[in-house]
Amino acid sequence: MRPERQARRRPGRPPKTQAGDTKSELVEAALRLFAQKGYTGTSIRAIAREVGLSESVLYAHFASKQDIFDAAVAKLGPQGLVTGRESLGRELAGRDPAGYVRALVAHVLDAWDSPSGRLFISLMVRDGLVHSAEMGDGIAQSMDELGTQFQQWIDAGRIPDDLGRPADLAWALFGPIGQARLLWLHADAAPEKRQEARARALRHTELFIRAVFREPDGPGQMTVEDVIVDDEPER
Repeated sequence: MRPERQARRRPGRPPKTQAGDTKSELVEAALRLFAQKGYTGTSIRAIAREVGLSESVLYAHFASKQDIFDAAVAKLGPQGLVTGRESLGRELAGRDPAGYVRALVAHVLDAWDSPSGRLFISLMVRDGLVHSAEMGDGIAQSMDELGTQFQQWIDAGRIPDDLGRPADLAWALFGPIGQARLLWLHADAAPEKRQEARARALRHTELFIRAVFREPDGPGQMTVEDVIVDDEPER
């Protein structure tokens, strides 16, 4: 189902009060059209008209259709994990690793469950782009960058140093959450399925935290048996 479209402006340069949102509006308009017609079937003119702008205004923000798509990938693709990290700050990571992980997952879920986020994943699946080398490289790079934070926790003794490679720990956290995105956070997902996806992602996050992190002065991470016994059963 196609999201409701905002009221269109007449072609021309937008007022200064709206200029800051123009790039985001163009990306969202492009995603709507890409999801409907495919990337190759969508023209620059169609994107501009979707938000009531002239092509010249569009080109003031993006050099090409590829640039618009790249902006969508940067915002809604795997690099969003890195953006989420940057928005949280370092103080929380050092003081409260579990709280940091919860906040990062919540940030990512908010982006993935937005209208544009769900359109993005539907487009990637429809056009087969989830299997592209660029997407795979982007995911691997994001896991490596997120792994630097896990390495800091290992160095600080908050995670056992023999539990796994830092990038593998990042995969262990976000792999199941990414799978939930593919299955239940797409453009046609019903509200109850989206709610289910978030609930599963949050349960997995708590399971990960309990299994991986040591308390500052506690007895260490939980055993596999502890986690299985205490984890809420699937319904």
